[in-house]
Amino acid sequence: MNRSTRIAAWTVLCALSLTGALSGCAAHREAPGVPIDERPRPPQPPAQTAPVTPDSIPVPPPRVMTPSGEENVRALAVRDTAVVSKALKRCAGKTLLPEMESTYGATAKLLEQTREALQRGDVNRARSLARNARQLVTSLDCP
Repeated sequence: MNRSTRIAAWTVLCALSLTGALSGCAAHREAPGVPIDERPRPPQPPAQTAPVTPDSIPVPPPRVMTPSGEENVRALAVRDTAVVSKALKRCAGKTLLPEMESTYGATAKLLEQTREALQRGDVNRARSLARNARQLVTSLDCP
């Protein structure tokens, strides 16, 4: 087989392969099986008889905390309260930028709410407020 015959055979082979690859799915004009309109309909979920309202959602009972667990949470809240108080004292009376004044005020308010929650005995709320105040006070940069 000479060179030109091999090239011609190779070209024909490539053309046939390309034609077969390109015709793949496009050659199927008719979908096999049952048309979608004639297929059986799947079962539908039952209709709700009553709308869901916030009152109809059951509320889990509050978690009961052991005395030692409550003391640990209280200690964490008190620790964060002390850190926040110290940072606010460093900034008191200093001239602050407007955004720092806003942060100072928000932190002071959180500290006040933390103390109120501790007085009420709501240690979980106090812990959450104290943690938020501590995170917020880190953005105050007072020497």
